[in-house]
Amino acid sequence: MQIQRIQTVYLIITIILIGMFCTSSLGSLTVEESITQIMVKDYPVLLIVGIATAVLLLINIFLFKNLRLQKRVTLISMLLMATLCVSALFIIYGAVPGAQMLWVGGVLILIGAMLFALLAYNGMKKDEKKLRDSDRIR
Repeated sequence: MQIQRIQTVYLIITIILIGMFCTSSLGSLTVEESITQIMVKDYPVLLIVGIATAVLLLINIFLFKNLRLQKRVTLISMLLMATLCVSALFIIYGAVPGAQMLWVGGVLILIGAMLFALLAYNGMKKDEKKLRDSDRIR
């Protein structure tokens, strides 16, 4: 079996990255000389939205017959990832006073996931252009 569409690979990588985000650390908090990691699993809203985004992208892989719907779902998932990123930043800097952001943690993973989702969206646009061109030739 061979995957013919590169955007499927990009969507799978995006799902893996979102799964890594759900298990990663957002930052660290130093209280009385002890360092506490701030994890995504400690904030259920972030965890639920992250899992929902991953499930949405998994469903998106199987929408290849309806390219317009697949593009919309990809855009919605990218919006959810951007919301997750902003929410994580607000949690670190607003809700937890004295916390420091770990830039090797969850936020960079989300940015990478958004990049791969964007690559998948561009692949879908190329497929749509090829379909329009082939319909025009007929």
